[in-house]
Amino acid sequence: MLCAGLCAAAPQEPEPSLNSRAAGYQEMFVRVAAAVKPCVVNITTLQDGSDGIFSDDEFDYFPYPEDDFFGAPPSSRRPADPSRRRYQGMGSGVLISTDGYILTNEHVVHGALSMEVTVLSPVEKVYVGRVAGLDSRTDLAVIKINPKEKLPCVELADSDKVRVGDWALAVGSPFGLEQTVTAGIVSAVRQSLTIEGHTYSDLFQTDAAINRGNSGGPLMNLDGRLIGINTAIYAPTGVFSGVGFAIPSNRAREVMTQLIEKGRVVRGWMGVEIIPLDDVLAGQFGVPDARGVVVNDVLPDSPAAAAGLRRGDVLRKFNGQEVLSLESLTAVVGRTPPKTTVEVVFLRDGKTERTGLLTGEMPPDPSDRAVLPPQEAPRRARTPTGTWGGARWGDLTPALARKYALPRDRKGVVALRVEADGLVERIGLLPGDLVVSINRRESPDVETFVRMMNEVSLKEGVLLDVNRRGRWLYLSHREGE
Repeated sequence: MLCAGLCAAAPQEPEPSLNSRAAGYQEMFVRVAAAVKPCVVNITTLQDGSDGIFSDDEFDYFPYPEDDFFGAPPSSRRPADPSRRRYQGMGSGVLISTDGYILTNEHVVHGALSMEVTVLSPVEKVYVGRVAGLDSRTDLAVIKINPKEKLPCVELADSDKVRVGDWALAVGSPFGLEQTVTAGIVSAVRQSLTIEGHTYSDLFQTDAAINRGNSGGPLMNLDGRLIGINTAIYAPTGVFSGVGFAIPSNRAREVMTQLIEKGRVVRGWMGVEIIPLDDVLAGQFGVPDARGVVVNDVLPDSPAAAAGLRRGDVLRKFNGQEVLSLESLTAVVGRTPPKTTVEVVFLRDGKTERTGLLTGEMPPDPSDRAVLPPQEAPRRARTPTGTWGGARWGDLTPALARKYALPRDRKGVVALRVEADGLVERIGLLPGDLVVSINRRESPDVETFVRMMNEVSLKEGVLLDVNRRGRWLYLSHREGE
């Protein structure tokens, strides 16, 4: 059974006679720490690291202890051959039920070949853990142990009520140091960050110290209830710098319930790739205000394709709810059960349209795209080329389409070489990008492309329709005054 507060609420004791507010807070910290620490577990795994889980990003998950923290040389734990690497991973978790369900991060158990869970209360004991379910989209996982007695556990708070400035206590095992408690405040809510290509939104930010080994541990309020699961820190120097992030408890509750019941998270799905709406896109697509998101691509055989949505449509409402951002649309679609008929309101060429859409179930990776198969080699031909904006451009040919995995049924120009710090690089174009239109007008060859770009007012903004290795995207750019 899920926890009903066996461990979460601080013990009811007579308030001590304290003469200062600071001393009162100190007593609250002490009581919450005493109540929560028995609910926090240490997780040790043997992990397969051949998939490159270690990140070079400034944001770091930190599930592993520092190689040189205790003086051990890196070679003692990391084999030289990366294809055969195995590591001892270390993280934290928190008991959420009396019968042994534990909430932690997905990256803590990612690639685990074996797992040991150390519970410190009522007596220290090591259990063999198994993964009950995991969800990489939220970086959450539930693991299960089989205790013979009831264990203490935490109660989850309503994270929608968390405010910037609220006190927060982080509990875990940084660098393998058990049952460490640090204190801070909630510095911000609804933060977003990207780690290793995954974007996580609506996170809590805290200055409570979080380091390697804290991953998966709880972030608690002064009522002794869980408000978040610690997941990452901003670490440009590789160590804690006062900026940590936690997954809010309401999201954790939704995910862990499905993981326990189904072993996976079922989400609604439209089958579109979306990008933010900026001033340039709004002007090109006839949007009177800044509300909505732009359909960058419609996946074949998807609910969106069946509903008649097209690339370039601006989504304004989904099932009666206004689309305010990428995150808001992703959240409302994900919470909508599959096989639900909803109304989608969108703008197409400046006109409001409506369509019914039957949601599907989000596949494991809806953004996967097949690479074009090899074609038989074409005869060599001279490619017309030209220069603009610090880049050399060439007409699309079968050879360039094959080299850069570009569509062979379109006309356009390909960036053959892009100079550093040039205008083309500032726009966001990369070598191998195919440009098929400028401000929604076709640019089928180099001569047309250069002429049109020279006519564009970059102060007013330009919109390019680009294909990058088989994926369509809109790039908008405006130069400063």
